[in-house]
Amino acid sequence: MIQESNVGIGIVGKEGLQASLAADFSITQFSHLRELILWHGRLSYKRTASLAQFVIHRGLIISVIQAVFSIVFYFVAIPIYNGYLMLGYATVYTSLPVFSLVFDTDCEKEAVLNFPPLYKTLQKGRLLTFKTFLIWTWKSMYQGSVILMFSVQFFNDSFVNIVTITFSALIMIELLNVYTEINRFDKKMFLVLFITALVYFVSIWIFRNYFDLGYIDFMFIVKISLIVAIAWLPLHLIKKIVELC
Repeated sequence: MIQESNVGIGIVGKEGLQASLAADFSITQFSHLRELILWHGRLSYKRTASLAQFVIHRGLIISVIQAVFSIVFYFVAIPIYNGYLMLGYATVYTSLPVFSLVFDTDCEKEAVLNFPPLYKTLQKGRLLTFKTFLIWTWKSMYQGSVILMFSVQFFNDSFVNIVTITFSALIMIELLNVYTEINRFDKKMFLVLFITALVYFVSIWIFRNYFDLGYIDFMFIVKISLIVAIAWLPLHLIKKIVELC
């Protein structure tokens, strides 16, 4: 019966451990079933939905930047970022912030246990659907296009620094996207975002062959901030307004 079910839950009892070993989840008391479903099950679904769609977005946005770059520069057959930057983007610069979403909670444990209808809202599966996938796809296309197009517009006299410009804006936007998806901000998440931003700024100095340090000045920071604001702030405000409604 446990193996035929979608999710098998075994209870350790006097009759042995066979049911517990054959199950997906094992508990020692039947009373733990309430907490397992209402709290851990609810968090598992919400975190999985958020993490899965963010990982898709993380890969799609950099693909959009590459596509727009090729179109703008007459379909040139060269990558905008080299292998080291691509590797850093997928690991050092974005992995910890994205996976920090698994620590996110939207309400207190006692509230979920005292109000089971909070779990019922998830049974419709609206957090991970084709509609949400299209929303994240549109978000990636919008932000990727804004990063490249406004970089060309604001820095039209310095195309040779297109890597420094777009990559800096991309990292900052991804960190802010993580902030947008967080329901309850805690110290661990703040520490992860801060350390990631610090690592990126330090790596700019380390990889001087890829980033032109002499080009980074006050106006550079102002223009990057404008690109980040245009790409991130409207979507952030829309999400907050929808949540309030």
